[in-house]
Amino acid sequence: MIKIALLDPHPVVHKGFKAFFRKNDNICVVNTFSKTKDLYQFLNKISIDALVIEMELAHDSVFKVIETVKAKHPDTSIVIYTSLPQTIYSISLLKAGAAGYLSKEVNRKVIVEAIERVVENGYYITSNFANEINDNIYHKKSRNIYESLSPREVEVLKLLIKGKRNIEISNSLKINQKTVNTYKTRLMRKLEVENPVDLYQQTRNYNLA
Repeated sequence: MIKIALLDPHPVVHKGFKAFFRKNDNICVVNTFSKTKDLYQFLNKISIDALVIEMELAHDSVFKVIETVKAKHPDTSIVIYTSLPQTIYSISLLKAGAAGYLSKEVNRKVIVEAIERVVENGYYITSNFANEINDNIYHKKSRNIYESLSPREVEVLKLLIKGKRNIEISNSLKINQKTVNTYKTRLMRKLEVENPVDLYQQTRNYNLA
């Protein structure tokens, strides 16, 4: 029996997630969590095979959660389960230690398959995402977007797209405002734009917003 848990800030998602696996003989949802501190306490007592995480957490960085879980529980596979586009975010999350990336639009069969594969094989990539990578392999700018952004740059970019100010980004990521400006400069250089307005437009062009 594969034991899994969910970290998602929305209680309604917890109910639906449990319902997905209620009649599954191979996968058991042992618990669901809205807060990372509750998850960490649980994992210190109970071992699981896979952890499913929403990328947009209320007060935590998903990259920090991945880092913490993998450091203390290296045998626990992590699957990202979110409505955010995989086109940009999945590469950074997989590099950070996630074993798979799923859209919340996928059906139950895909979720079950993903969890079984990450536990058995260590990773799961949807066929359409693999095709996207292959389709873009000859396009320099697209390849750079996939490969060059660090996890922290992705986090800053995500907040910039939402219209967050420097002070809000600083508070959310627990970094100072000068560091936020440094990341913005790096993002504009990597995405080949000259100002924040062009940065936002570039994300629209590549369906990142």
